[in-house]
Amino acid sequence: MIRVLSKVMRFARRWREIVGSYVEGGAFCHACGFVGKRSHRNAMWPGLVAEWELDADWARWMDQREGTCCVWCRANLRSDQMAEAILKVLQQQCGVTAKSLADAFSKSVVQRLAVAEINSAGNLHQHLARCPGLRYSEYGGRRSGVPSENLLALSYADAQFDLVLTSDTLEHVPDVDQALRETLRVLKPGGTHVMSVPIVWPRATRQRAELRDGELHHLLPPCYHGVSDQGKQDFLVFYEFGADFVNRCTAVGFAVEVLRSETNPALVTILARRPRA
Repeated sequence: MIRVLSKVMRFARRWREIVGSYVEGGAFCHACGFVGKRSHRNAMWPGLVAEWELDADWARWMDQREGTCCVWCRANLRSDQMAEAILKVLQQQCGVTAKSLADAFSKSVVQRLAVAEINSAGNLHQHLARCPGLRYSEYGGRRSGVPSENLLALSYADAQFDLVLTSDTLEHVPDVDQALRETLRVLKPGGTHVMSVPIVWPRATRQRAELRDGELHHLLPPCYHGVSDQGKQDFLVFYEFGADFVNRCTAVGFAVEVLRSETNPALVTILARRPRA
């Protein structure tokens, strides 16, 4: 009885949150289509801010990027902007005009696309999973039944995909230029790699770690993303990207478009297209 009552109370709190957000209104979610005031909980922690050497403004912008979410589907601002970028690609490739991924991926022409989701793109995976041609993996993952693709040597054939997605993954790859060459290789001509990467625009990329002859060497004190400073050692950071990251994309052969937020410079998504010729 107590367990049932607890579930009822959680359900009631959840619906009060959703209704309250809807009544206040404001933000549109490009993932699910919900319109409402977003919620926020802190996502950055002091240790990471110090390791990244972020000033107060950049720490706040990064925290908003990760911690401000749609109340309905919980997509954060990073995932929401990535959804917006995917919608732009779908319009270019398929002629599909849709306001949300929930709408877009209900259409048969979109479901026919070949998509590589190299790691789960936040709460967007539920929409992408409607594509029979989706190849889903978790980079660096260890979950049973879920493959982990090596971004330095993808198992996929040349020119296999219309769309490749990476969500805050490339900073954890030992050789980002090789990873970009691999995603370019597996894209069809005209296909697009949509990627979110944390970029601090006022400075150049710096490398925190590297592999030499298969051995890990730290160039700066080890830094990890994905968990707070609780002694866990997951998601080692190899790169902290700066403004030169766009040039790295073009150097391997991509045609690059940058989707930016007007209010948050930390909120950016890269659309890297493989030229048709």
